[in-house]
Formats: sequence, C-alpha cells, structure tokens
Amino acid sequence: MTQTNPNIFEDLGFSAEESENLRVRSDLMISLRQLIRSKQWSLEEAALHLKTTIDCVEELLAGKIDRFQVESLITMLTHAGMKVQVEIVAA
Repeated sequence: MTQTNPNIFEDLGFSAEESENLRVRSDLMISLRQLIRSKQWSLEEAALHLKTTIDCVEELLAGKIDRFQVESLITMLTHAGMKVQVEIVAA
C-alpha cells in the first residue's frame, strides 16, 4: 500500500469529510496518549486528571478511535490543563 495523501484515512477509502474528522480525532488522541505517558500517570491517575473513567482511558490508550468524538477529546485535554488550538488551512 502506498500513501498518496497526507491524510491516511482518505487513502483507506473514507470520504473527505469523514477522513478529516478521523484525522482530527487521531491527532487529539495522540496528544492525550503522549500527555499520559510523559506524566507517567497510571490508569487511575489519568482518569482522575482527565475527569473520565478508567475504561475510557484504556480505550484511549488502545486507540479505539470509534469510541471518541472531537468534543470529548478536547474536554479531556482541557481538564488536564492543555490548551487546544484549531488551525484552518486551504486545501
């Protein structure tokens, strides 16, 4: 398989709209995973800081992208003291 697009989800056959949503969710999930690892939080600590459940943290760390919406990921990041910025660029 050869990636021809910066958004791998388009290469996988998702529509432009869905692939962009998946890319944004993926980026947010990666940021949360990096934060949890950098802080060396246990599952319990991560759930406490992100104001969510241990099950949710486990799904996040397992990369279950279908379980998360953009809004919930942004909320978890802000609970952890992170600031989320959105950048819009021409396609």
